Amino acid sequence: MTKVQATELRRFFVSLFERAGVSRSDAALVIKGLIQTSLRGVDSHGIRLIPHYLQAAFLGRVDLRAKPIFRKTGRSTGILDAKHGFGIPAGIAGMEKAISLAKEAGVGAVSVRNSSHFGAASIYALHAARKNMIGFACTHSDSFVFPYGGARIFLGTNPICFAAPCSGRYPFVLDMATSRISWNKLRQHRARGEKLPSGMAADRYGAACTDPHLAVGLLTAGEYKGYGLSLVVEILCSTLTGMPAGPKVPKMFPVDNKRRRLGHFFVAVDISRFTKIKEFRSRLSVLLNALRAVPPAPEFKKVLVAGDLEWETLVERLRTGIPIPKEDCSEFQRVAKKLGLPYKNINWLTR
Repeated sequence: MTKVQATELRRFFVSLFERAGVSRSDAALVIKGLIQTSLRGVDSHGIRLIPHYLQAAFLGRVDLRAKPIFRKTGRSTGILDAKHGFGIPAGIAGMEKAISLAKEAGVGAVSVRNSSHFGAASIYALHAARKNMIGFACTHSDSFVFPYGGARIFLGTNPICFAAPCSGRYPFVLDMATSRISWNKLRQHRARGEKLPSGMAADRYGAACTDPHLAVGLLTAGEYKGYGLSLVVEILCSTLTGMPAGPKVPKMFPVDNKRRRLGHFFVAVDISRFTKIKEFRSRLSVLLNALRAVPPAPEFKKVLVAGDLEWETLVERLRTGIPIPKEDCSEFQRVAKKLGLPYKNINWLTR
């Protein structure tokens, strides 16, 4: 591992994207979202995806000239067509529109269609929370997950995220896949030659396994409950948006020139329409601190609430830098060389 400060990474990665023909505005949004995710310790959805995103651009999966189009469909609703551009800028635009609608009507809901991988759902829910809104974000994905009791993968990891502003330094945020782990997390285990924890994935027969190379799919979180939540996300992101569902969603891996046609769904809630924002933030802080004060059960050091570990990681990584595995550095070198971007004087990349 080598550790690098976020500011240094941002400069290098934005340069990579601009060399690939990505606009400065889109490059800045994509890199900001991925670095924010890595700072919070969600490495599976952070900067390690940069070579994948650039490969999607090289092959034409992502349209670098895409200009998303928003259509307001009601006082509090709208549809954004991402036109097959990068998912992160489309997601930010979708949540921004939801926030604008919420300011007008109290609640704003926006569906996004014809999009691509949008990274971590927390990028968007936190965007709303930082503007004193409750934020909700979800997306479907290609088939990685066995339905509860099934012997064939069908639904995606279909993550959901809920965030709310809170007194103190950080908002509350729950960001979770409806599977036990994400597919990118499984790929990390493959790359490192590490076994999976039990109950995370299954082989081609639907039998649970710990060998990431034998695993062809993931298991749902909470058995039938995670399966049910995954289906809710699928309905919001494919049925509601008119995008492909389940096995019909084009695969994320391997990268090819097929458009992903992903759908996302965003909601923003204007807290001030229900209570004073200052009071809400204070009451939420009291609630969360009361939970943290609950005596821990045997084998636990303390009670946490969703997001605590990620915020602790953020504080540490802002101080010491984002850890980058050697194999990821090699991938960044390969892409820089392909784009003709000098990298030999970039110390962290050549350590």
